[in-house]
Amino acid sequence: MKLSMVVPMYNTSQWLERCLDSLTAQGLETSEYEIIVVNDGSTDNSVEVFNDYKDKHPEMNLSLVSQANAGLSAARNAGTKKAQGDYVWWVDSDDFVETNVVAPLLERAVRDELDVHCFGLQLYYEHGNAEPYKIGDASGGQVLAGSDFMLKVAMPPAAWAALYRRQFLIENSLEFMPGVLHEDQEFTMRAYFLAKRVAFTPVTVYNYFQREGSIMKSNTPKKTDDLVQICESLWNFLNAHTEEGTPIREFFYNRISFLFSQALSNLCRCGIHHFPGDPTKLPFYPLNINYSLSKKERYKYRLINVSVALYLSLYRKFSNKPVQNPGLKNLRTH
Repeated sequence: MKLSMVVPMYNTSQWLERCLDSLTAQGLETSEYEIIVVNDGSTDNSVEVFNDYKDKHPEMNLSLVSQANAGLSAARNAGTKKAQGDYVWWVDSDDFVETNVVAPLLERAVRDELDVHCFGLQLYYEHGNAEPYKIGDASGGQVLAGSDFMLKVAMPPAAWAALYRRQFLIENSLEFMPGVLHEDQEFTMRAYFLAKRVAFTPVTVYNYFQREGSIMKSNTPKKTDDLVQICESLWNFLNAHTEEGTPIREFFYNRISFLFSQALSNLCRCGIHHFPGDPTKLPFYPLNINYSLSKKERYKYRLINVSVALYLSLYRKFSNKPVQNPGLKNLRTH
């Protein structure tokens, strides 16, 4: 089997059929793929919608895995463990993909022996309009080692924007950090870096649905806790896998700095204007300042290093605009 498509499902009954229709319209023989829907404790009629869809399409290779609600990471991990395909693709159940785009991507992945094959996306809104999403690409279409790829292609931190070779995931024990929001920020950094052969094909494949009511459009103290946890994970990974003075180490430093600044900004948006605990005890603090950062970023991180309390006070006073994640708007989970 060539491809396993893992679809986490949590209270997305009204969009599930659209997602499944798009996945089965890819020019692949049914023997070449499987679709594993993981029901993460849905409380609406999502399971009934799936069962009706499967009954109407008995020729399709569809299966359902059910678990108590444990979040997007756990759902993806559960589906990946059931996967049998040479490549794995995670697709959120309220999103959908363009028609007949997957077969050529899969063909290239196999031909070039890719660990990770990345592609383009667009933002799709509830009223049906789409916004192209530009990905900076200096790779020239080449197959690159992971660290080189990260420096040349500005991929958003979204696991669904790539096909992953299943054996590569197994060999590197790559799973999603359970129980956290923004889990893709942590996973994609590790996965891209560890990949030996990565490529980007500049074709729009994925429609990332921008819907109201997503938890990622709300602000909760948990986001700050989770972002700090992700920063710590990336800090440990950085020290285990990169060398001082290298561009890729600076790349990791900069992502950690950004995510920590997001954690602080989220506190203010929650109406909390102090950092819980002592930031000087965090392993990645003070934040690294390097000249691959913009002047504005260097100023911001220096201010955070002088005093987190001062930064929170000034953010509260001067900033009324929400801060977006790097590379992608409102990257969501459930």
